[in-house]
Amino acid sequence: MANEVSEYIAELPEPERSRIREIYDRARALVPDAVEGVSYGMPSLIYRGKGLVSVMNTKKHIGVYPYGNLADLADDVAAAGLGSTKGSIHLRAGERLPDDLLERFVRRRVAQIDGA
Repeated sequence: MANEVSEYIAELPEPERSRIREIYDRARALVPDAVEGVSYGMPSLIYRGKGLVSVMNTKKHIGVYPYGNLADLADDVAAAGLGSTKGSIHLRAGERLPDDLLERFVRRRVAQIDGA
């Protein structure tokens, strides 16, 4: 169970493989203690036993699942021109998750886990 993210990424076609790998790599750089695992049935980065972030390829977009309601970041997600639901950000072809937005939701999730 130590390679769930790496194995998932290896099976993806390009350009999705590179796009998803980049997001996971950026999240790992923010939280070096995160490890690969599964959360809510998705390959995820895990921090202190809880889901930190999952990034998955879907039929219509790349879904970024930051584990936690995105209501407090909804304006920032919209300002970046990205689609979303209350629990995921949708990256269509050619769209990139801004570094500052990724950092904000990863840092928020770490604080949630550390505070639990």
